[in-house]
Amino acid sequence: MALVLNTNSYVTVSDADTYMENRIDSANWFTASDEIKEQALITATSLIDDQKWIGYAVSPSQALAWPRKNAIYADDKLGLQVTVPEDEVPNRVKNAVYEQALHLIDNEDLLTLTKQTFESISIGSISISDSNNDVTRVPIKTSMAMRFIRPLIQKGSSGVGASWWRAN
Repeated sequence: MALVLNTNSYVTVSDADTYMENRIDSANWFTASDEIKEQALITATSLIDDQKWIGYAVSPSQALAWPRKNAIYADDKLGLQVTVPEDEVPNRVKNAVYEQALHLIDNEDLLTLTKQTFESISIGSISISDSNNDVTRVPIKTSMAMRFIRPLIQKGSSGVGASWWRAN
């Protein structure tokens, strides 16, 4: 399926290209074909869209979670309460999609869910032997993307803003 704005992606390839022009370490974005960029943006939108957002959808038939009604959040940087207009997708969401799409392009096979296996593990003198050389595990969702959307996620969902409690 081709990229369709506000149906399977919050942004276009052109929007992403503009964003990446001002971002450090985005060379891989510009070496990717437009088809790969579209796939990355669609997949990134899907990953980012899967949150328990503040507010509620403007229409029950909309394909993506945004735009939303009653989307009000505290912006720590500005020190203000921000109300997102009902006809807009916040820049925070768009920025998260750009970052997630770049993360997908930078980390080929990120979604294949290969498992890390070890040939041997020792405790004395600490030694690990890795059979498939996947010592570094990369998270599926990039922390940069999550940082952008954190204020837009309902408190207590997905571990964001969760309160500690104890059973007696």
